[in-house]
Amino acid sequence: MGYESRGLRMSLWHARENHEFMDLTLICEATQFSVHKVIVCSQSKDFHAACTGPFKESSTNEFDLSEFSVDHVKWLIDFLCKGTYQPPKDSNLDDHIYMFAIGDIRIEPLAQYVAEQFRCGLTHILMLEEILSLIPLVYNSTPERRQELREQVVKFMRSPVRGIKEAIKSRAWYDDVAEECPDFIKDLLFSHLEWSDRDWSIFE
Repeated sequence: MGYESRGLRMSLWHARENHEFMDLTLICEATQFSVHKVIVCSQSKDFHAACTGPFKESSTNEFDLSEFSVDHVKWLIDFLCKGTYQPPKDSNLDDHIYMFAIGDIRIEPLAQYVAEQFRCGLTHILMLEEILSLIPLVYNSTPERRQELREQVVKFMRSPVRGIKEAIKSRAWYDDVAEECPDFIKDLLFSHLEWSDRDWSIFE
């Protein structure tokens, strides 16, 4: 991001912090967030359609996001204004998964940003239990058409770090995951088959 773009984002952020020129309200349960419509709608087709089409949002200038948590809506606004968001130190990868769901529904650049944050976060996982708890959340909160996070957990399980590799070989985890998330097992199998095809191609 260039200096001018960063400067513009910071100016817009300060305007929001000072409650200047607000013309759209994002509602999350009992909490209301005042934002600039041009910032939100210019980055999201869903927001743009709701605020310019024959929908109540275009007249009320209010948008209900109560399906998400207050913290996640705050981070959404941070991203819209600054191009990034900063979770607290005690945050975990679950939060990035939920943010990916918001990005998919509302704003594509956010989904792409979160996918990269999730990929980086996976590199810090040291125990099999950590990744196993994420798999159902990834598959249950992201649509099948969005494969980014699914591909990353599959890749992680296919090429794990040394300590986790031994735990995977024990296969004690398999039955529970297969029952709770059969689509993951299917994707993992297909991933191994595709990788095997690449290996065998040298003999063709």
